Amino acid sequence: MKFPTKLWKRSQKSFATTIPHIVLLGLDEEKDNEVVWEYNEKLKKWTVEIKRGGKR
Repeated sequence: MKFPTKLWKRSQKSFATTIPHIVLLGLDEEKDNEVVWEYNEKLKKWTVEIKRGGKR
């Protein structure tokens, strides 16, 4: 599932973002998770998708 989010540049090498709390609270820190950012032209917003991985 993809979530619309705000993404803005903080410095030359870092960005800040907003991710819904429900997404962050649902993550299992014992598992590897992959975060995928994509710009949605239709929405004119960045979307974030977190792909849940297996155990470390």
